[in-house]
Amino acid sequence: MMTPTVLDMAALFGLSPLGVEVNTALIAPEAVGSFKAAWPTVAKLAGGKAKNMLNYSSFYGNFSVEDNPDDDTIAPLGEVEHAAFLLYWLCKFVFCTQANKVTLEFAHLADYLAQGGRLALGPFLLGHVYRTLHDVVTDGMKPKHGGPLWAFQFWLQAYFPELRAAVNPADTEPLANALARAPKKHNTSVFCYKFFYELTERTGSQFRVCLTRPFPLFLTHDLSIIPDGETENDLREIWGSFLVACDLHCGMSKAGAEVYLPHFVARQFGLIQTAPLPPLSTNRLSSWRADVAQQHGVAGISFQLAKGMTFLTLRPWMRRNAIDEDGRVWYEECMSARFIRPAEEAARGALKNADWDPLLPKAGKTKKASVVPLRLTVAATSGPRVAASPSARPAAAASPATLTPRASAAAGARKNLGAKDRALDFAGSVGCRGGLWSKEGSRSHGC
Repeated sequence: MMTPTVLDMAALFGLSPLGVEVNTALIAPEAVGSFKAAWPTVAKLAGGKAKNMLNYSSFYGNFSVEDNPDDDTIAPLGEVEHAAFLLYWLCKFVFCTQANKVTLEFAHLADYLAQGGRLALGPFLLGHVYRTLHDVVTDGMKPKHGGPLWAFQFWLQAYFPELRAAVNPADTEPLANALARAPKKHNTSVFCYKFFYELTERTGSQFRVCLTRPFPLFLTHDLSIIPDGETENDLREIWGSFLVACDLHCGMSKAGAEVYLPHFVARQFGLIQTAPLPPLSTNRLSSWRADVAQQHGVAGISFQLAKGMTFLTLRPWMRRNAIDEDGRVWYEECMSARFIRPAEEAARGALKNADWDPLLPKAGKTKKASVVPLRLTVAATSGPRVAASPSARPAAAASPATLTPRASAAAGARKNLGAKDRALDFAGSVGCRGGLWSKEGSRSHGC
């Protein structure tokens, strides 16, 4: 079994698992120069046009700074403009808000970053990835869906190189930078579905793609050696965020939680996979999603991680890819009833309700199917694999990978998805703690 983890968020995007926990209770100091403090005045001056100011183009125009075109000098950036830039970046390129415009939900988060605060963005982004996948599975892939699907696409490309072109990542950068530079490879939904449906085995190195990365530096520590006291405390906090099962915060004003189960994917951490203990979650392990906007709900989720950390003891271990007998039995029982149909039949059944025909028509049909060029917007879930058991059931399952045709008649749908496709030039965005906007040439500086 494989899934995006907090460790993956660090290796792929350079997002720290440490720092102030990001949740609905996060409140940045409303200093004189903060965006949150300035917005009421700006909205009051705008009057009835305040809501329109949150459209991306209007927001950019109102809070950008103009350079001098005569001598190429860069205009000074105020605190409000700095926070506004970060809010714009978070809404449009990181969390890809469903409203397709700037929302004030992340204003405190932007102010906190603008003031130099250290935030645990890795777990928070992962919670939004899980929530986005939940929405896609329960509602189907629709143009209106927001959320960081781009992060899941990067994760798929990292762990399944069959879906992408070859890359040559540097040791001093997040892995997603190299993936973003690679030539694009377009895969049809049918190809993706069959690929995961028929995938039965992964090697040890394929399970540990992010674990073996030399960036960030804390991933390079040799875990087979007992660290000294100070290093152990740091590693304990980092690996606790990786290995402790808990709920992850999701959302700020509309707060919720998504369960994180690293013990179900032990081989991604170089550990031996055994039968995992039954998980607990605020969402009761169902499609229902709890509202944790109240303080007691937030505190309860935060307490899960703190409590789990008290039971975590770092012991030297070798990175390996193995599964014990209990884990093998659990895996086979879990998967035996799920992959029994031929791949072609399973794909046809899974994708039959799409608003385009993903498969060739069955023999005997006279109506000619229209050929629509497709591009991949993957919503896939990779299932367990057992490398040591040749009798294992197919090990990776994809939820119907849903595509939107380039030739779609709905211009609004194309615009929405197009915004997501352009969501990230990751080499210039991840880890950005500030930046300058410029109307002159639409330049950004300082990331």
